[in-house]
Amino acid sequence: PPGHAAAEPARLVVDVVSIEPFEVIALRQTGAFADLDQGYIALFTWATEAGVVDRISGLYGIPMGDHREMAAADFVFDCAVRLDTDDSPPAPMRRLLVAGGEFACTRHVGAFENIEDHVDRVLALWLPASGMALRDAPIHHHFLDDPEQVPEALLRTDIYLPIQSGPD
Repeated sequence: PPGHAAAEPARLVVDVVSIEPFEVIALRQTGAFADLDQGYIALFTWATEAGVVDRISGLYGIPMGDHREMAAADFVFDCAVRLDTDDSPPAPMRRLLVAGGEFACTRHVGAFENIEDHVDRVLALWLPASGMALRDAPIHHHFLDDPEQVPEALLRTDIYLPIQSGPD
């Protein structure tokens, strides 16, 4: 009918970036994707109690698989904060080095549970024509907004897919 347009996905924008490795404080979570906030709450609780919460400079996530294709009991995800401190966190939190190198960086806007759909679009639409190939390093997410302060539809996440020059 007039005035009704089919919803089209946002235009796919991918930048090739090179980043230096960086350290985060990580807490490994196993379970449902919807329960990951418990890992971030634990990280922020520790940082607050340690007096270093104001030194957090980024929120990150490192998925070990696709939550859409796994049973909740098998889904593993490292919740992480970048923190300007030498403080050692209590176990099971740990320091973790996030790999550097070349990445395809793309911004997802919307619900966190739809990030993997965005990754699928990059792999299907951008990667084959890019001259690049995936390399063996984890994907990581950089969460730019606080879901307690920003509406779900406006949440921004930068997705970093590790790449290298592909076969000629």
